[in-house]
Amino acid sequence: MVHSISSPKPAANDTAVPVNLKDRDAFHISIEEYLQSLITLIEELSRLAVNSVTLGDYQRPLQISQFVKDLHAGFQILNLKNDSLRRRSDSIKYNVKKIEDIVYDLSLRNLITRTGAATV
Repeated sequence: MVHSISSPKPAANDTAVPVNLKDRDAFHISIEEYLQSLITLIEELSRLAVNSVTLGDYQRPLQISQFVKDLHAGFQILNLKNDSLRRRSDSIKYNVKKIEDIVYDLSLRNLITRTGAATV
């Protein structure tokens, strides 16, 4: 699944939706829309991390943390000039911090070990 999120081309192959059409007028997903949707995904994953802990799933925030850090690293490589996209991409670091705080709190309470296995 990660390979299809990291690039809009494989994601488009999974959904049969063209990406960044310039030669004809048809429904498609632009690169900007794709990046905006990844930012929305990160915001929702930070909420999922909180809810997972509430439900007693202490492993999921570790997985979410790693995935969101990988996406954040990808966004840092981009040279974003679009105002709205740039503003929203800046919010990623706050979501990364929120998830890191959750993982840190779990480790302080000895609910996870350093390898990420739950101790409960």
